[in-house]
Amino acid sequence: MKRVFQRPGYVIVVLGTDGSGKSTIINAITPIINEAFHKSVIYNHLRPNVLPELGVLLGRKAKTDKPIVVTNPHAQKPSGPVGSIFRWGYYLLDYTLGYIKSVFPQIRTKSKVFIFDRYYYDYYIDQRRSRTSLPHWILRLGECLVPTPDIILCLGGDPQKIYSRKPETSLKEVTRQTRILQKFCHSRRKAVWIDTTTTPQESIIATMEAIVKMMIPRFKNTKL
Repeated sequence: MKRVFQRPGYVIVVLGTDGSGKSTIINAITPIINEAFHKSVIYNHLRPNVLPELGVLLGRKAKTDKPIVVTNPHAQKPSGPVGSIFRWGYYLLDYTLGYIKSVFPQIRTKSKVFIFDRYYYDYYIDQRRSRTSLPHWILRLGECLVPTPDIILCLGGDPQKIYSRKPETSLKEVTRQTRILQKFCHSRRKAVWIDTTTTPQESIIATMEAIVKMMIPRFKNTKL
């Protein structure tokens, strides 16, 4: 009976500004979790990606399965009010219906671990990247509809160190995003702050400790 109410899979979200070490952390924890869960890690960038990108849907760009390398995330201007609502609403369907279709069936019945590099919460941190300009109350409304992950890893630290790693925007922008992410982290029960401006090994250990701490209660309640 417990199996019906207690799903065996997990969803891990990794947030952070460019240069905060998302790739380093994800690349480090993936083989560890894969070993523990018998190669059951599934990586997603930003969304479940059941729906195609708007650019692909509208015929403005070719569809590709390769990761898109963004060297200037603020190159394009945000859409106007109507365009912003349209973009947000379209991708909200991917976060909700796409999640129900591709993520939930896997974590409900199997020991799968989904790792999201960024997530819906990225709207709070950097709307310019998503080319939207929406008020906070709309973002909060959408968040009520988006499935909550098991843990939200918020990566950050000294903005100067982060900027020096990846100077794609500006120190001012990195500082702004880091502060917003800290505020977000303190206001979400499942969010954990990871200082990634220490050594990589220290950051990886702190990340794995947070993940293990999140998983322990479920393992305690599971009869093998």
